[in-house]
Amino acid sequence: MVKVTSLMCVFVFVLSGCVSSSDLEKRAAIQAKAGDYYASIGQPQAAAQSHQAAKDNRKDAIKGGPLLVELFELFFGDDK
Repeated sequence: MVKVTSLMCVFVFVLSGCVSSSDLEKRAAIQAKAGDYYASIGQPQAAAQSHQAAKDNRKDAIKGGPLLVELFELFFGDDK
């Protein structure tokens, strides 16, 4: 049982890069705010890069890997 749990843990983290979907959503929100700020001060290239990063993070958040990380944390994570 310990081997299966360990193997599952490694598999989940390799697939997802150890980032949960909620972490990716937080990053996307921060990038979007940064993009809005850059646009407001007249830096369109920086704004476009930040908005693209936000879009990419939101796209990654809905993939299966980050969701597996959250499920793993739910079932096997420490109860704090």
